Amino acid sequence: MGWWRRDSSASKAEEVERLTSSRRVIVEAYEVERRRIERDLHDGAQQYLVAALMALGEAELSPGVAADPELKARLAGAHDHLERAMAALRATVRGIHPQVLVDIGLVAALEDVISHSRQDVRLRCPHPLPPLPQGVLACAYFFAVEALTNAAKYAADAQVDVLITVGADLRVSVLDRGPGGARIEPGGGLAGISERLAAFGGELRLSSPGGGPTQAVASIPLLLFPGEPGVCVPRPVGDRP
Repeated sequence: MGWWRRDSSASKAEEVERLTSSRRVIVEAYEVERRRIERDLHDGAQQYLVAALMALGEAELSPGVAADPELKARLAGAHDHLERAMAALRATVRGIHPQVLVDIGLVAALEDVISHSRQDVRLRCPHPLPPLPQGVLACAYFFAVEALTNAAKYAADAQVDVLITVGADLRVSVLDRGPGGARIEPGGGLAGISERLAAFGGELRLSSPGGGPTQAVASIPLLLFPGEPGVCVPRPVGDRP
């Protein structure tokens, strides 16, 4: 029977690897699409807005504009609207693919978000995160941002705690001490993230009894192949990068 057990174990290992590979494909597909949208907005809409701002700036300097206060005011108003549109577009591009997530990682990216919050938000990540697929980190990031946005909207004066841990999964918990009563609404941000998590084996749990607190927890598969570390192993002192 020993040969059967070995064959069975090998078969299970192969199945796990196939499942991990297929889930990585799903995550990478999300990332490819997000990057395409980001590129299209940056190279298309943003460039047209920049050109419009330049043309409008030249028009404002025309000799006849200074002699026509009404025209000058209308051009100034149009200029202001275009600048607001540029700011909104740049914010959208950052939201689609936050560059800081690529540059300095999940924890630092969320610390940057928290630094702009008016709430008392505390973030803890007891152990360094291992290298993970960008899609996994992006999913964790957007979940945390959505949960923080909900906390700011429905529990503006409440303290919020964010905890990031790594075990079998990447686990992100966002807990606020607000009034509770939160639900995952169809078509809402958390519902969309829940569907995305489910697509590659993750799970979103929400606990929000009346009177609070509200805790949203995302469990996200690490999508590691056999042999890839699930923890961050510190580099020995003196090792070269």
